[in-house]
Amino acid sequence: MSGSFNGLQALFFKDCPYAYYVHCFAHRVQLALVATAEKEISIWLLFSNLTTIVNLVTSSSKRNVELQSYQVNEIARSIVAGECETGRGSNHIGTLHRAYTTRWSSHFDSICSLIDMYDATINVLENIIFDGTSTSMCREAGGSLTVMKSFDFILFFILCIKLWGSQSFFVSYNKNLLIS
Repeated sequence: MSGSFNGLQALFFKDCPYAYYVHCFAHRVQLALVATAEKEISIWLLFSNLTTIVNLVTSSSKRNVELQSYQVNEIARSIVAGECETGRGSNHIGTLHRAYTTRWSSHFDSICSLIDMYDATINVLENIIFDGTSTSMCREAGGSLTVMKSFDFILFFILCIKLWGSQSFFVSYNKNLLIS
């Protein structure tokens, strides 16, 4: 809304140059959360690794199809085993979400999407390691796989879910998490 060439703030200043602009409270909270998280090395590293994993897995339509087929197989296995419920609005097939700097809820969505697709993402990374087109891609997939299976990554992953999942501004996220 406060773009330098267009946006609401520019329109107000055009008509009334003495207007006073104040960011909305929700936007301030998001900016404060992002700035605070970037200063904590463990959280920054978590989201840096998460971004690498998401980019590596979703950068190819072939990998997206592979991710979704693993999800279909996992959901079918869970239904047969009685581990998940069936019905309207459950067991959606999706893709990994990216975390954006200006929307802190996107960080939460990104974590939740990786939790929902953890096993499928592991399988896609393993396939990239064995069938990768370049050695650099195979190495990046291998590093991402090592990170995903590390204690620190999983610990901060769970910590972020526990902390942010209980916050009132994430109440609208109506999803069953695998972590209890």
